[in-house]
Amino acid sequence: MYGHRARIGYTSPPVVTEVFPYEFYRIAPEGVTLAVSTLVMNNITSEELQASYDLSVRVATEMGKAGVDLVVLGGVPINLCRGVDKVDDLIKTVEQSAGVPVTTSVTAQLNALRRLGARKLGVVNLSRASALEYDYLLKAGYEIVASDSVPEIPPLNHLGKANSRMSFDVARELKRAHPELDTLYFPCPHRPTVDAIQDVEGELNVNVVTASQAIIWEALRRCAIRDPIPGYGRLFTNLEPD
Repeated sequence: MYGHRARIGYTSPPVVTEVFPYEFYRIAPEGVTLAVSTLVMNNITSEELQASYDLSVRVATEMGKAGVDLVVLGGVPINLCRGVDKVDDLIKTVEQSAGVPVTTSVTAQLNALRRLGARKLGVVNLSRASALEYDYLLKAGYEIVASDSVPEIPPLNHLGKANSRMSFDVARELKRAHPELDTLYFPCPHRPTVDAIQDVEGELNVNVVTASQAIIWEALRRCAIRDPIPGYGRLFTNLEPD
């Protein structure tokens, strides 16, 4: 069986999902597989958010029936669409229906930031973010020192065409303008990022947390995969549970 060590379920927000599975299989060791189901996100409307939330709960239940070892509910906006304080309730509800452990994209990213001791963040978004979109970071105690967005990012269903250089060029400028930053944070696991993490950490002497890296790290450690995984940043030096 391909997933003889772990089978990880992931409810992927974009209706066309390309980047995250590719990055998952670059990082995950042999014997770990990804069971993925796409949701309905394309234009990121409130209707799509609610529909994706409802669908992710149903899909997670089916993944549990299929025998995955863990389900990751993807999409920070989807995870938070009923409120920051409702994420734990969402996890408990889905665990009851799926019968397997469950985590969320937002949980994984906050855990990754905490594991690295992040405090002062530079956030590289895909678009101009409102203060509300940073609420989960602020409530977790992080200081957003600076943020910027990637210019000319393609639509959600074309993120596979993006170049990771665009995101990291913005990150370099943030760090140069704000040397007090200790962590560069890249929301959205559906744009390319993992190929530059190690180089940027070394070049700028800063932690790097990308959404895809954090989700994969969280899933592996929750499934007791402890293999050394070099080349994808400081986060993967510690896969031990909290």
